[in-house]
Amino acid sequence: MATQPVVDPVKMPKVQADNKVIATVNAVSMTLATFMGWMTIWAAIASFTKKGWGVGIPFAGLLLGANASYLGTIFACGLLTVLFAVIGLITARKITDINAMKSSWKCVRNLFVVIAGLEVFKMIGLAIYALMGVGEKSGVEQGYLWLNGFLSNTLAAAAAVAIVFIANAIAAGKTQVLSIMRFIALGVASVALIIAVVSTLVGFYSKKSSSSYSDAMDSVNTWLDLLK
Repeated sequence: MATQPVVDPVKMPKVQADNKVIATVNAVSMTLATFMGWMTIWAAIASFTKKGWGVGIPFAGLLLGANASYLGTIFACGLLTVLFAVIGLITARKITDINAMKSSWKCVRNLFVVIAGLEVFKMIGLAIYALMGVGEKSGVEQGYLWLNGFLSNTLAAAAAVAIVFIANAIAAGKTQVLSIMRFIALGVASVALIIAVVSTLVGFYSKKSSSSYSDAMDSVNTWLDLLK
């Protein structure tokens, strides 16, 4: 005797994402994984130093908020870059419209031309300001300006310029560059996460100083706030 289910099975509609959306998500995710991953690596390295060197991570404030601690930001960005890299790896295989791919990476190229220009402009401005403030009477902290300012901007500018060249090649239809870009993004993000985890653990356990303990607790509180 055949039996009928009491509740009819739920029929899920098949969702077909627009290839333009897929191409856009792919370009954005791989770009963020590479750019933020590169800066996260240097921010994590800077956290090991004892001279107050700090490297800003672009887009971190937008994605995480402005109240995250330095170590908390590094750790969170390490996780985010891997997530972006995985999304880029998955979506790259689903792109079937080469024009959508070219259009998305053309937008990335144009955006990072602007970002690279801004970073270079900031480098020049900081260099002029620092040179004008040479001398003890000026009160200018030269080490802080060159390390936290000029060097950070240089690292960001170098990454932005590299992305401009890569995006320009993909926008020209060179699909093999996109294939390589998938692994570049994943590799950079993986290294960023590893160093971010190490820097966070060092911040927890290396020294029982109030500053390291405070940064470690801020890291935990950052993630608790994100989970609320």
